[in-house]
Amino acid sequence: MKKRTPMMKRYSLIAVSVLLTVSSIATAEVYKWQDDLCDMKGSFDNKKYSAKQIKNSHLVLDRLTRLNLESFSSPMSVDALDKLSMKDLDVSTEEYKQVKRDTERLDVVPEAKGYKRNLLKTIDAEYEKDRLVILGYLNPSEALKQSPQMCKNYIEPFMQNEAAVQNRWKQFVEEQILETSEYGADELERYRKIATQRYQEEKVSNSAKYARINLITFGFGNCVNDQIYHADSEKVFNNYNQLNKTIFGKSLKMVCEEP
Repeated sequence: MKKRTPMMKRYSLIAVSVLLTVSSIATAEVYKWQDDLCDMKGSFDNKKYSAKQIKNSHLVLDRLTRLNLESFSSPMSVDALDKLSMKDLDVSTEEYKQVKRDTERLDVVPEAKGYKRNLLKTIDAEYEKDRLVILGYLNPSEALKQSPQMCKNYIEPFMQNEAAVQNRWKQFVEEQILETSEYGADELERYRKIATQRYQEEKVSNSAKYARINLITFGFGNCVNDQIYHADSEKVFNNYNQLNKTIFGKSLKMVCEEP
Protein backbone atom coordinates (compact mmCIF):
# COMPACT_ATOMS: atom_id res chain seq x y z
CA MET A 1 0.00 0.00 0.00
CA LYS A 2 1.28 3.42 -0.95
CA LYS A 3 2.06 5.51 2.10
CA ARG A 4 0.48 9.00 2.30
CA THR A 5 2.95 11.83 2.35
CA PRO A 6 2.45 14.94 4.56
CA MET A 7 1.62 16.92 1.42
CA MET A 8 -1.14 14.43 0.45
CA LYS A 9 -2.62 14.67 3.95
CA ARG A 10 -2.57 18.48 3.70
CA TYR A 11 -4.45 18.42 0.37
CA SER A 12 -6.94 15.94 1.82
CA LEU A 13 -7.68 18.24 4.78
CA ILE A 14 -8.12 21.21 2.46
CA ALA A 15 -10.60 19.21 0.34
CA VAL A 16 -12.60 18.23 3.42
CA SER A 17 -12.62 21.85 4.59
CA VAL A 18 -13.89 23.08 1.23
CA LEU A 19 -16.56 20.37 1.20
CA LEU A 20 -17.78 21.39 4.67
CA THR A 21 -17.92 25.05 3.65
CA VAL A 22 -19.97 24.27 0.54
CA SER A 23 -22.27 22.04 2.58
CA SER A 24 -22.77 24.81 5.16
CA ILE A 25 -23.60 27.39 2.51
CA ALA A 26 -26.07 25.02 0.87
CA THR A 27 -28.20 24.87 4.04
CA ALA A 28 -28.87 28.62 4.07
CA GLU A 29 -32.27 29.55 2.67
CA VAL A 30 -33.92 32.97 2.47
CA TYR A 31 -37.40 33.41 3.97
CA LYS A 32 -39.54 36.51 3.30
CA TRP A 33 -42.73 37.63 5.01
CA GLN A 34 -44.80 40.69 5.91
CA ASP A 35 -46.64 41.99 8.95
CA ASP A 36 -48.89 45.03 9.28
CA LEU A 37 -46.08 47.55 8.79
CA CYS A 38 -42.93 45.77 7.69
CA ASP A 39 -41.42 43.67 4.90
CA MET A 40 -38.94 41.22 6.38
CA LYS A 41 -36.48 38.58 5.26
CA GLY A 42 -33.77 36.46 6.77
CA SER A 43 -31.64 33.41 6.10
CA PHE A 44 -32.28 30.20 8.01
CA ASP A 45 -30.73 26.76 8.23
CA ASN A 46 -33.01 24.51 6.17
CA LYS A 47 -31.52 21.45 7.84
CA LYS A 48 -32.97 22.64 11.15
CA TYR A 49 -36.23 24.23 9.97
CA SER A 50 -38.50 24.31 6.95
CA ALA A 51 -40.16 27.41 5.49
CA LYS A 52 -43.53 25.84 6.29
CA GLN A 53 -42.59 25.44 9.96
CA ILE A 54 -41.55 29.09 10.13
CA LYS A 55 -44.79 30.22 8.48
CA ASN A 56 -46.84 28.12 10.92
CA SER A 57 -44.88 29.45 13.89
CA HIS A 58 -45.56 33.04 12.86
CA LEU A 59 -49.23 32.13 12.38
CA VAL A 60 -49.43 30.69 15.89
CA LEU A 61 -48.00 33.83 17.47
CA ASP A 62 -50.27 36.07 15.40
CA ARG A 63 -53.37 34.11 16.40
CA LEU A 64 -52.52 34.32 20.09
CA THR A 65 -53.72 37.92 20.12
CA ARG A 66 -56.62 37.56 17.67
CA LEU A 67 -60.08 36.01 17.72
CA ASN A 68 -59.98 32.38 16.58
CA LEU A 69 -63.69 31.46 16.76
CA GLU A 70 -66.04 33.63 14.74
CA SER A 71 -69.30 31.69 14.31
CA PHE A 72 -70.97 33.14 17.43
CA SER A 73 -71.43 36.73 18.53
CA SER A 74 -73.18 37.59 21.79
CA PRO A 75 -76.58 39.22 21.12
CA MET A 76 -76.47 43.01 21.28
CA SER A 77 -79.95 43.70 19.92
CA VAL A 78 -83.47 42.32 20.35
CA ASP A 79 -83.41 40.93 16.80
CA ALA A 80 -80.19 39.01 17.49
CA LEU A 81 -81.62 37.73 20.77
CA ASP A 82 -84.79 36.49 19.06
CA LYS A 83 -82.72 34.47 16.57
CA LEU A 84 -80.60 32.76 19.23
CA SER A 85 -81.14 29.00 19.60
CA MET A 86 -79.30 25.86 20.66
CA LYS A 87 -78.27 25.52 17.02
CA ASP A 88 -75.82 28.34 17.73
CA LEU A 89 -74.15 26.13 20.32
CA ASP A 90 -73.96 23.23 17.84
CA VAL A 91 -72.38 25.47 15.19
CA SER A 92 -69.97 26.96 17.72
CA THR A 93 -68.97 23.50 18.94
CA GLU A 94 -68.29 22.25 15.41
CA GLU A 95 -66.20 25.31 14.60
CA TYR A 96 -64.26 24.89 17.85
CA LYS A 97 -63.48 21.24 17.10
CA GLN A 98 -62.35 22.01 13.56
CA VAL A 99 -60.19 24.99 14.54
CA LYS A 100 -58.60 22.98 17.33
CA ARG A 101 -57.89 20.02 15.03
CA ASP A 102 -56.34 22.30 12.42
CA THR A 103 -54.20 23.97 15.08
CA GLU A 104 -53.01 20.67 16.53
CA ARG A 105 -51.82 19.64 13.06
CA LEU A 106 -49.65 22.73 12.59
CA ASP A 107 -45.98 21.75 12.31
CA VAL A 108 -43.95 24.49 13.99
CA VAL A 109 -40.27 25.00 14.78
CA PRO A 110 -39.26 23.33 18.07
CA GLU A 111 -38.87 26.71 19.78
CA ALA A 112 -42.55 27.55 19.05
CA LYS A 113 -44.16 24.42 20.50
CA GLY A 114 -44.92 26.21 23.77
CA TYR A 115 -46.65 29.01 21.85
CA LYS A 116 -48.74 26.41 20.05
CA ARG A 117 -49.85 24.97 23.41
CA ASN A 118 -50.83 28.48 24.50
CA LEU A 119 -52.85 28.94 21.32
CA LEU A 120 -54.76 25.73 22.04
CA LYS A 121 -55.49 27.10 25.53
CA THR A 122 -56.71 30.34 23.93
CA ILE A 123 -59.07 28.45 21.60
CA ASP A 124 -60.43 26.42 24.54
CA ALA A 125 -61.03 29.65 26.47
CA GLU A 126 -62.83 31.35 23.58
CA TYR A 127 -65.15 28.39 23.19
CA GLU A 128 -65.84 28.21 26.92
CA LYS A 129 -66.87 31.86 26.96
CA ASP A 130 -69.17 31.50 23.94
CA ARG A 131 -70.68 28.29 25.33
CA LEU A 132 -71.44 29.83 28.72
CA VAL A 133 -73.02 32.93 27.16
CA ILE A 134 -75.31 30.78 25.00
CA LEU A 135 -76.27 28.75 28.06
CA GLY A 136 -76.81 31.97 30.00
CA TYR A 137 -79.52 32.90 27.52
CA LEU A 138 -81.04 29.50 26.81
CA ASN A 139 -80.32 27.42 29.92
CA PRO A 140 -79.43 29.80 32.78
CA SER A 141 -79.63 27.10 35.45
CA GLU A 142 -76.88 25.14 33.66
CA ALA A 143 -74.83 28.29 33.09
CA LEU A 144 -75.10 29.04 36.79
CA LYS A 145 -73.65 25.62 37.67
CA GLN A 146 -70.70 25.97 35.30
CA SER A 147 -69.79 29.66 35.47
CA PRO A 148 -66.94 31.18 37.52
CA GLN A 149 -68.09 32.05 41.04
CA MET A 150 -67.70 35.82 40.64
CA CYS A 151 -69.88 35.81 37.50
CA LYS A 152 -72.86 33.98 38.97
CA ASN A 153 -74.53 37.15 40.25
CA TYR A 154 -75.48 38.10 36.67
CA ILE A 155 -77.34 34.81 36.16
CA GLU A 156 -78.89 34.28 39.61
CA PRO A 157 -81.77 36.79 39.08
CA PHE A 158 -83.04 34.66 36.19
CA MET A 159 -83.57 31.86 38.69
CA GLN A 160 -85.88 34.13 40.69
CA ASN A 161 -88.37 36.40 38.93
CA GLU A 162 -88.59 39.33 36.51
CA ALA A 163 -88.51 41.89 39.34
CA ALA A 164 -85.14 40.49 40.45
CA VAL A 165 -83.88 40.68 36.86
CA GLN A 166 -84.97 44.30 36.49
CA ASN A 167 -83.40 45.28 39.82
CA ARG A 168 -80.10 43.64 38.87
CA TRP A 169 -80.14 45.41 35.49
CA LYS A 170 -80.61 48.80 37.15
CA GLN A 171 -77.78 47.98 39.58
CA PHE A 172 -75.56 46.93 36.68
CA VAL A 173 -76.12 50.24 34.90
CA GLU A 174 -75.02 52.10 38.02
CA GLU A 175 -71.95 49.86 38.35
CA GLN A 176 -70.95 50.72 34.79
CA ILE A 177 -71.41 54.43 35.46
CA LEU A 178 -69.26 54.33 38.60
CA GLU A 179 -66.45 52.58 36.71
CA THR A 180 -65.85 55.84 34.85
CA SER A 181 -65.22 57.79 38.09
CA GLU A 182 -61.48 57.12 37.77
CA TYR A 183 -61.45 59.41 34.73
CA GLY A 184 -62.72 62.40 36.70
CA ALA A 185 -65.99 64.09 37.62
CA ASP A 186 -66.63 65.53 34.16
CA GLU A 187 -66.31 62.15 32.46
CA LEU A 188 -68.44 60.55 35.16
CA GLU A 189 -71.28 62.99 34.61
CA ARG A 190 -71.02 62.77 30.85
CA TYR A 191 -71.25 58.97 30.87
CA ARG A 192 -74.01 59.00 33.52
CA LYS A 193 -76.17 61.08 31.21
CA ILE A 194 -75.54 58.77 28.24
CA ALA A 195 -76.02 55.54 30.20
CA THR A 196 -79.16 56.75 31.98
CA GLN A 197 -80.78 57.85 28.73
CA ARG A 198 -79.97 54.52 27.05
CA TYR A 199 -81.32 52.59 30.04
CA GLN A 200 -84.60 54.53 30.02
CA GLU A 201 -85.05 54.09 26.28
CA GLU A 202 -84.37 50.35 26.43
CA LYS A 203 -86.66 49.93 29.43
CA VAL A 204 -89.55 51.57 27.56
CA SER A 205 -88.80 49.65 24.34
CA ASN A 206 -88.54 46.11 25.75
CA SER A 207 -87.50 45.89 29.39
CA ALA A 208 -87.40 42.07 29.62
CA LYS A 209 -85.22 41.51 26.58
CA TYR A 210 -82.89 44.43 27.11
CA ALA A 211 -82.37 43.33 30.70
CA ARG A 212 -81.22 39.94 29.38
CA ILE A 213 -78.91 41.52 26.81
CA ASN A 214 -77.30 43.83 29.35
CA LEU A 215 -76.92 41.26 32.10
CA ILE A 216 -75.80 38.31 29.95
CA THR A 217 -73.91 39.81 27.01
CA PHE A 218 -72.31 42.75 28.78
CA GLY A 219 -72.36 41.66 32.42
CA PHE A 220 -71.95 37.89 32.42
CA GLY A 221 -70.08 37.65 29.11
CA ASN A 222 -67.49 40.25 30.03
CA CYS A 223 -67.07 38.76 33.48
CA VAL A 224 -66.40 35.29 32.04
CA ASN A 225 -64.03 36.82 29.48
CA ASP A 226 -62.03 38.37 32.33
CA GLN A 227 -61.62 34.94 33.97
CA ILE A 228 -60.52 32.85 30.99
CA TYR A 229 -56.98 32.51 29.60
CA HIS A 230 -55.63 35.31 27.42
CA ALA A 231 -52.09 35.57 26.11
CA ASP A 232 -50.29 38.74 27.18
CA SER A 233 -49.91 40.83 24.00
CA GLU A 234 -46.63 42.42 25.07
CA LYS A 235 -45.16 39.04 25.93
CA VAL A 236 -46.33 37.64 22.58
CA PHE A 237 -44.60 40.54 20.79
CA ASN A 238 -41.36 39.87 22.68
CA ASN A 239 -41.60 36.13 21.98
CA TYR A 240 -42.12 36.87 18.28
CA ASN A 241 -38.95 38.97 18.16
CA GLN A 242 -36.98 36.39 20.12
CA LEU A 243 -38.14 33.57 17.84
CA ASN A 244 -37.04 35.47 14.73
CA LYS A 245 -33.70 36.21 16.34
CA THR A 246 -33.25 32.49 17.07
CA ILE A 247 -34.18 31.41 13.53
CA PHE A 248 -32.54 34.13 11.44
CA GLY A 249 -29.85 35.57 13.70
CA LYS A 250 -28.04 38.61 12.30
CA SER A 251 -29.35 37.99 8.78
CA LEU A 252 -32.79 39.38 9.71
CA LYS A 253 -33.61 42.53 7.75
CA MET A 254 -36.77 44.62 7.78
CA VAL A 255 -38.17 47.60 5.92
CA CYS A 256 -41.06 49.32 7.71
CA GLU A 257 -43.55 52.01 6.76
CA GLU A 258 -44.13 54.94 9.06
CA PRO A 259 -47.13 54.18 11.33
